[in-house]
Amino acid sequence: MRKVFFALLLIMPVLFSGCSPEVYLEMIGPDGREHYEDSFISDGALSADTVNLLGNHLLKPKMFESPEQVIHDLELLCKEDLSPKTIIAVAETSQMIANSMRHDPEKAISYNLTTLIYTQKYFQFAISHQSSMLFDPEVIIAVKCYNSALTDLFSYLCERKLHTAGTFELTAAGGQIINFTLPKFSLPVTPDKIEDIKLCADYRPKGLTHDSRRFGIGVPLICDLADNAVPETTFAEGQVIPATLCIRITVPEENSPPERRHAQLFYIDSRSLDEVMVNKITIPLAQDFSTPLAYMVKDPPPFDFIQRTFQIELTQQYEGLYHLEPHNDDRIPVVLVHGLMSDIRTWLQLINTLQSDPELRRHYRFMGFSYSSGNPIFVSAMQLRQALAKEREKLQKDGHDLENFDRMILIGHSMGGLVSRLMISTSDDQILAGIIGKENYYNAIDHRNKEFRDLMIFSPVPSVKRVIFIAVPHRGSDLAKLWFARIASSMIKIPASLIEFNRKLIFPLIDLSDEEKNSLVKKFNGISNLSPDGTALQLLNAMPISQTIPYHSVIGNQEARGIPGGSDGVVPYSSSHLDHAASEIVVQSGHSVQQNPLAIQEIKRILKKHLNELEK
Repeated sequence: MRKVFFALLLIMPVLFSGCSPEVYLEMIGPDGREHYEDSFISDGALSADTVNLLGNHLLKPKMFESPEQVIHDLELLCKEDLSPKTIIAVAETSQMIANSMRHDPEKAISYNLTTLIYTQKYFQFAISHQSSMLFDPEVIIAVKCYNSALTDLFSYLCERKLHTAGTFELTAAGGQIINFTLPKFSLPVTPDKIEDIKLCADYRPKGLTHDSRRFGIGVPLICDLADNAVPETTFAEGQVIPATLCIRITVPEENSPPERRHAQLFYIDSRSLDEVMVNKITIPLAQDFSTPLAYMVKDPPPFDFIQRTFQIELTQQYEGLYHLEPHNDDRIPVVLVHGLMSDIRTWLQLINTLQSDPELRRHYRFMGFSYSSGNPIFVSAMQLRQALAKEREKLQKDGHDLENFDRMILIGHSMGGLVSRLMISTSDDQILAGIIGKENYYNAIDHRNKEFRDLMIFSPVPSVKRVIFIAVPHRGSDLAKLWFARIASSMIKIPASLIEFNRKLIFPLIDLSDEEKNSLVKKFNGISNLSPDGTALQLLNAMPISQTIPYHSVIGNQEARGIPGGSDGVVPYSSSHLDHAASEIVVQSGHSVQQNPLAIQEIKRILKKHLNELEK
């Protein structure tokens, strides 16, 4: 039996799940920070204009021998000839000196501060030269210097627990004294709800098919949320907020010492802002959504997919609706429902790609529904229905605007699509009696029982306005009838409460002998429900889908794209196809269709279509 079990461990995930996470995070650390932006531009060397200026004044050989003197001389040059080139020369040179002093942070930080002073001076100077500077490479150099210096400053402050503090002083290389005031947090949670803040530059995401970063001003951060960040809200494991750090250093006020400056750090929600004002100039904000997303899954889940499927009682505490960002009334929820032997991590590729689009980011927020795929499909659907109702009730109680919540979209992969389908289907006494037989239905059980009605009597969830089906076995999969699937199904440990539930409420509806029912009662689960000949799919397909809620099919074909036929290796086209879908696309893919770039582009199109139709 042990050999059979281990064989199943190898076979089942490959055939059914299509969901094993391949995304991970590589720790780079301080030594690799300076290369974080290399994929955007330049190799970190001084610009030609700065090299020329240093050479013309015989300063280049002294850069690392007498750095203080070099900065002093450059500042004098800048006063005599205030121009973009001289300002950038001070900023660039100061940052290169700082980079060479990383072994001595106390010295390096003074040069970082000088860089920040002069990059802001550059932006101030640019106000009156906006049109002529639009395509000037110095703009890029200024932004890169600013970002590099601010990255080092943030690291320096973190090590001294000053990154969230105020009322302290630092001195720049040119002698300017900089007074720091309390930072401003423009995040969806208060600062006390953030456990830790890390630099995106210290990590590199691996395995993602789309690089969801944008070059701009600021330092991308990972804000690690505390477990209790929002009362009565469950976040995904390791939930973070992508943020961007900026700094403002003010020029000396009238009648104040010229060496005095004031500085303030700004922690900005990267999802909410795409650009910032720097000295009255609008500059794109640096954004990184890929690294925080990969950071979320740096640790393995508390239970693997085998345990979640086969040991339902052990993992019940992890079932339910998960937020992938704090609630925002202005955004429409997109609820992601995973498939068999999977979890929320299966959606990383899709989330990563979609959130890089400014329009989608502005109008949508992602949530995930997690469930044990060992549960019968109708039980998982009941749990989702109840979770959505509970979430809406909570928001209403807290005084939230529900307009966008009631524009919800569900996206379901594989078994998750069957669960999602039941959110837009109708089932009542008349329908069930017609399926099962009126006499059997009305005589077998007390159909007025609340537990039964919660499970089997329902109408479309009012908040759901669109559903996207991805590789969904609406008519089952023949793999569910094979020997290994039958053995796997028999090994699922159904909780005692659910066995009793099946015995009392479900099995009286099935026309079998008592002996057959007793044999079936422990095997009525998610895997057996996928059999084309099973009662679960017969019931599901007899329940009409709402004609007022559009639904879309994204289907996989291992052999070729655009051909309505074949199979994704698990689900045949004939099982995934729905006659009245608002749209259907076939992509060349195995069963992991939800991770296919072309499938994700189709989902992107549908989400934008949803927005366009709401505006009409």
